[in-house]
Amino acid sequence: MKNIKKYIVSGVLSISLLVGTFNPVPASSGRVFSDTYKAQWAEPSIVGLYNKNIMRGITSTQFAPKAPITRAEFAAILSRAVNRPATITSFPFQDVPKSKWYYSSVKKAYSMGIVKGVSYNRFQPDRPITREEAAAILSHTFNYPHTSSALPYRDAGNIGRWAVSSVQAVTQKKIFVGTGGYFHPRKALTRAEAAAVIYKALYGKAPAAPAPSRTVASRSGDRLGELLYRAVNPLLGVPYRWGGTTTGGFDCSGFTSYVYRSVGMELPRTAASQFAKGSAVSANAMEPGDLVFFDTGSGSISHVGIFMGNGKMAHAASGQGKVVINDIDWYLSHYRVVGIKRYL
Repeated sequence: MKNIKKYIVSGVLSISLLVGTFNPVPASSGRVFSDTYKAQWAEPSIVGLYNKNIMRGITSTQFAPKAPITRAEFAAILSRAVNRPATITSFPFQDVPKSKWYYSSVKKAYSMGIVKGVSYNRFQPDRPITREEAAAILSHTFNYPHTSSALPYRDAGNIGRWAVSSVQAVTQKKIFVGTGGYFHPRKALTRAEAAAVIYKALYGKAPAAPAPSRTVASRSGDRLGELLYRAVNPLLGVPYRWGGTTTGGFDCSGFTSYVYRSVGMELPRTAASQFAKGSAVSANAMEPGDLVFFDTGSGSISHVGIFMGNGKMAHAASGQGKVVINDIDWYLSHYRVVGIKRYL
């Protein structure tokens, strides 16, 4: 923080294959990756597959839930999740060299008859897998029965003829669901979507999401900084609205009270009443979650933001018209800091 001190004023499977035995890698404190808040609906599936050593992140801390998953990655996940006898002895794909990380996984999945190539000798391992391709692979792998009833999707006519029966099967098993009445057959499957459909295919249904905790977040034990980012990030871009306290629109203190409520603590409604609570914190001791109160020119407290660490502040900014995360130094140098308060 740059010169801040000077600114302070005062599935169960019914088919003949086995789910493999895995060495769990338990998630600590219920959270594995720092970016899975971007697909909260899939987070239980992501954590479940991670703990069973079936699905991994792109790094030790990043999952990239909205990134497309490649054909090689999809094959690798299934090769870890499914174990059945090899039925194919040859391996014809010239675009899957032995030097690549996915060579053994693709070869294993192919030898078990789980995946196929796009032609006799090409697999296209680095191409994102489409939703209809993933549906075909899962339907074939788990041998889903199905009826030939009409598909409920508005874009059913766009599904490849070769994939129609597979899409019918995964739809009837509720492995795949559409979005707004569409299946989007040629759209790339995301990593979050892959986690969700594979978990349901393996275990019969999606895992239950943990019940929301109303316990006040612990600054040390519950990794408050991560909890704050998880609470704040979905709110970025919510419009600024004077007197607003909901996701339909926030003012500055409406935003801070909303975020604090999401981590288990009730704050008063207005910035002035929030400032009257909590414990005063010095600049040198400021930590993520502390509220910074400003006088923007009125002679009294007129703005409040949440210090997020690393020189950043989250706030409902009237000048920018929305909830944003900004460098806090600009605000420290342009406005009078009335004080910093801590509540957690």
